[in-house]
Amino acid sequence: MNIFRKKYIAPSEKSLAPKSTSHLKPTERVLKLKNSNKSLSTVPEVLAGTIATPNLTHRVMSKMAFGPNRSDLAHIQNLPGGTEMAKILNYIDEQLEPESINDSTVDNMLSQGFQTLNKTQQQLFQDHQHIPGGGDIEWQDHIRPGRETSYAVFIRAINSKRQLQETMADFWHNHFNVYLGGDNVQPMFVHYDRDVIRPNLLGNFREMLYQVTRANCMLSYLGNATNKQSAPNENYARELLELHTISAKNYFGHMNWQEVPIDAQGRRSGYVEADVLELARALTGWSYDGANWRDYQYLNDVPVNPNLAPKGLFMFRSYWHDEGVKRVMGTDFAFDANNPEKDVNDILDMLAEHPATAQFLAFKLCRRFISDEPPQSIVDQVADILHNNWQSNDQIKLAMEVLLKSSEFLNTWGEKIKRPFEKTISVMRQIEYTFPFDPTEDHSGWHYWGFLDSGQAPFQWTSPNGYPDTKSHWLGASSNMSTWRYIQWTSRFRQENEVSLPAWNSIQEITAAGIPNTADRTATNIVNFWYQKACGHPPAPSIQAKLIDFMSFLDYRDPTPSNPNQVIDIFATEDWPAYTENRLYAVVSTIFLTAEYSYR
Repeated sequence: MNIFRKKYIAPSEKSLAPKSTSHLKPTERVLKLKNSNKSLSTVPEVLAGTIATPNLTHRVMSKMAFGPNRSDLAHIQNLPGGTEMAKILNYIDEQLEPESINDSTVDNMLSQGFQTLNKTQQQLFQDHQHIPGGGDIEWQDHIRPGRETSYAVFIRAINSKRQLQETMADFWHNHFNVYLGGDNVQPMFVHYDRDVIRPNLLGNFREMLYQVTRANCMLSYLGNATNKQSAPNENYARELLELHTISAKNYFGHMNWQEVPIDAQGRRSGYVEADVLELARALTGWSYDGANWRDYQYLNDVPVNPNLAPKGLFMFRSYWHDEGVKRVMGTDFAFDANNPEKDVNDILDMLAEHPATAQFLAFKLCRRFISDEPPQSIVDQVADILHNNWQSNDQIKLAMEVLLKSSEFLNTWGEKIKRPFEKTISVMRQIEYTFPFDPTEDHSGWHYWGFLDSGQAPFQWTSPNGYPDTKSHWLGASSNMSTWRYIQWTSRFRQENEVSLPAWNSIQEITAAGIPNTADRTATNIVNFWYQKACGHPPAPSIQAKLIDFMSFLDYRDPTPSNPNQVIDIFATEDWPAYTENRLYAVVSTIFLTAEYSYR
């Protein structure tokens, strides 16, 4: 296997789509929204001169889901309840029980062309990492599980009825971030997504923490797979404390552990450098079959016995493990030869139960779903649920129910902006993008490589802290321009990229359904319909005028607006020189480039 290829991909091997250009410049507006406590039925107030606020359903679908689409909006309207609030609360209840939601459309799509999503952990390792008995693995086979997981993320985010499940998958993948391009990560990434993260999205944090600690991808990414008592590797131990549980906020540096403040129950309120070293000692020997060069010595035997090949399963290597007592955050943890994983499991119990972990998780969840600086009152409520139910199978679900039904969540708007992945997926949901993301389709590669430039391609953040989740990080021109180009491209992309074939979007059909009377399909009505649909409120007059002018052009060579109330045939064929279909796509995609569409 040519390992160099993992670090460098020749431009000739990238399947890139043609780039598009913008007809209109995005409108820039300054956002500043007050935090406030309101009743659940109160429409949020905004400062004079700031952004308009969409209706409740649009707000909720833009924050707990990847944006509204026609199907989900119709479903919400048909839920029990005499008010919009009642329907939304029923929708939240429904989303908190994802297994009860029929997602057969996604299941069918994931059966088309995907080869690795149903392979066992051992099959993934022995098909894509090391073939029993030796033998070369083609680079495309080596990376296929990682690539297919990336394609599956797009399919699920766009099409899944279990929208909360998908936003939570995104959240936890960032919390327990593993860089897809890391050594030995791609072959096992199906296992990490399917068996480690997804089963625990709304379940128990302690269980997820345990599974992450044993997962090949994390063991490889942060080096714990080769952590030995002779030279303890601190990488995973440090991130386990700093990023996964207690948080950097509660790091006391090189202070003596006895000087760390204690709470009313006698717990140390944070950790020190010595705790990192002690935890690294505890984690020695936590590895997997195939992580050490000795696991491949069977290849030197004659004849070679393929049954002795490593299987890629979790392995506790007792001869690497430090059996001494470890003192972590003021508590001693002893090794038990009859239960060799006990010291680590006891430490995980302590970390999962610790109030600092509950506060950290609550803050991150509230930051994701409410605002960059969520009110401490709602953070405390969510933290209390997490802490008091730390052993419950539905711990995270209980916490999310409190968060999603809070006034802070329901009544806040514009405190967050859509990051590139969220913005792109929300567009695809709006235009009902039908591209299958079949791994055997060359155009799936176009999508994959094209989106890398956005700055938020799935699983491509190299550091263990996950993609940033604050507005300020995502305001840069490079990321925004790349995302806009991608959105424009998908808004007009056609099958086989041939003009004579149908586009992958449903913009014409959606327009016709939204404006059923052909006599009403004017530039004015088309712009108003799509802006309201995309942003959840009517356009400002200045934006409206520019979009209407462009939609009313009759000749692409002469950009002079015509009558804005003239009827437009949105299904016109051979429509030269007006190019009505392309103009419609351009107007819709331009709405997605406005600052107003970026808010969530």
